[in-house]
Amino acid sequence: MNSMKIAILLLSTSLVACQSSQNSQHKSDSVASIESGPGKIVDSRFLIVPGRSVGDISLGEDVEIVGKMLGKPDVSDAAMGKAWGIWYRTDSSIKQKEEIAIYSAYRDTSMRVKAVKQIRITSAEYKTQDGYRIGMAESETKQTFPGMEKVSAYLNEQKDTVTVFDSKQDGIGIEFLSGKSVALTVHPANQPINATYLTLHPEWKALKQK
Repeated sequence: MNSMKIAILLLSTSLVACQSSQNSQHKSDSVASIESGPGKIVDSRFLIVPGRSVGDISLGEDVEIVGKMLGKPDVSDAAMGKAWGIWYRTDSSIKQKEEIAIYSAYRDTSMRVKAVKQIRITSAEYKTQDGYRIGMAESETKQTFPGMEKVSAYLNEQKDTVTVFDSKQDGIGIEFLSGKSVALTVHPANQPINATYLTLHPEWKALKQK
């Protein structure tokens, strides 16, 4: 009788362990599908997740931690508890300066920690899980983000018109120049992209919306 009880106990333990292993594998597979998705973007260092993160940088993250990852910004501007930090990198293959910009503000009313509020990039090296990246046409962008709406337009240093679209519900804003996306901003979902462009590029002139 004791042998029978031991056998039943061992069988039950084995079944529980098997089920736990399956659940763990399912969780791992779910995370992998979020990380890679249809576009099979395996390298998370260059993964764009609208409303959440760009590569290793996440919204809400302590800016001091970001500084340790990226080093001292090439350009910075701060006032009234808010700040931009811009890091440049030259892509020799296309002979173009790429940038990543972090907009930050105090996380809460304690005013102790400055957190990442927006992440702006101009590099085509980063992609969403379904393959969207900088350099794609406006029509392709609207297929990927059907909720995208025009929110503002600016004249840049060359007097070219830069148009800003925002998919508020997804948490992603995209800038277009001559019909192609040239920059992308990840911001919190269901919050409109704010007017930080005049802080980032004070020389840009805002155009009135028709």
